[in-house]
Amino acid sequence: MKNNIILICNDEKISEEIKNKILLLRNKDNFFQIKEENCFEIIKEKKPVLILYHCPINNESFLDITNKVKQNQELKDCSIIAVFDEIDENILCTAFEKGLTDFLLTSSTDSEYTIRTIWCLQKREISYESESKKEILSQLKILDKKNHVYTENYTYTILKEESKKEWGTFVVLAPDIDVRSKISPDSLMGIIKRNVRSCDILGFASDFKIYLWFKQTEKDNVLKVLEKIKKVLTSNFTISAGYIETKNIAFDKAEEMANNALSKALLKGNSFIYAKEPKKKEINLDVNVKNFKVHKENLIKKLENILSPLFYQTQKRIEEKLFESKVTQVVEEEKSFFKLENEKGTSVFTVSCPGYTKINIEIIHDIKDSDLKAEKLFVDKEEISEEKIEYLLDSFIKNFQNYTNV
Repeated sequence: MKNNIILICNDEKISEEIKNKILLLRNKDNFFQIKEENCFEIIKEKKPVLILYHCPINNESFLDITNKVKQNQELKDCSIIAVFDEIDENILCTAFEKGLTDFLLTSSTDSEYTIRTIWCLQKREISYESESKKEILSQLKILDKKNHVYTENYTYTILKEESKKEWGTFVVLAPDIDVRSKISPDSLMGIIKRNVRSCDILGFASDFKIYLWFKQTEKDNVLKVLEKIKKVLTSNFTISAGYIETKNIAFDKAEEMANNALSKALLKGNSFIYAKEPKKKEINLDVNVKNFKVHKENLIKKLENILSPLFYQTQKRIEEKLFESKVTQVVEEEKSFFKLENEKGTSVFTVSCPGYTKINIEIIHDIKDSDLKAEKLFVDKEEISEEKIEYLLDSFIKNFQNYTNV
């Protein structure tokens, strides 16, 4: 089977020179020489495996054609080589961002043309083989069909296996609470994928979360990647993340710590927090007991003012929707809870105040034939608000519905 190769060039003399160099060792291919005008229509018709585009200085139309080719589903695997009379670094860098495969000079030798051409064709074959495998994995629902990243059912398993091979930095990322209706998870994943390396591993997780694995990459470099992703997002859409290096840490522990860091980041909003083991504090026996009691009383009062109306209103709102489930809510000084139970299991959302600086939130789903882990969050008193607790409570209710199919 012959490959179609297209040369786009308005200069007849240069076209002939390039044609002779290409055909010298690529005589088994179909070679088409065309001009820039209406070239995309011919490209769509011929479906080439390789395009060589002659780029005189200040040739902006090259960027437009490169972008169109890479956005076209039938042409996205086509390799593109820019041929410059003189290197234009601005156009070259922009073109690589749009999908350019390689570049040459018109003065390059026959061997350079041959080797670069063969490289591009080999890359295309590898890409084609990779896409075929991805399509099979998509049909098996291991990869999602749109972005070819791991689906929620497989992300944890894949990343845990990767963590056994070598260390890396693990990231749990999610859109901020108040912007989740502004972009779909698929669109956000697409943006993230375009701004990480091909060797980085991405996958969907529950509750708007996206898991990322950066192999043998230190936390400082991962933070730079997260900042880069933040910059390419629109100004009215923000993300938060928890991340941790996995050196000497089992993946299950790393996942727990990164999720806890994400929860803190979401409460702040638009934040990236590195997960750390909590430091053990020495107890000061001379602490002012009276001051401690005042602080705790104020915190309990604040929490009660938030929880009493929120728990009551939420119960009234969902009882009709969850008519086969019993809804119970209790607000007390030391511990308050919101409970959902039916024949398939029981879920409890507990809020407690053991100290005077932090509030503990514990989420337990005890569902038949499942092994779900308890989730514990520790929220600073300054960061607690009705909106934050309402978000966590709504997520808890949605998860109960998913786990029990109600």
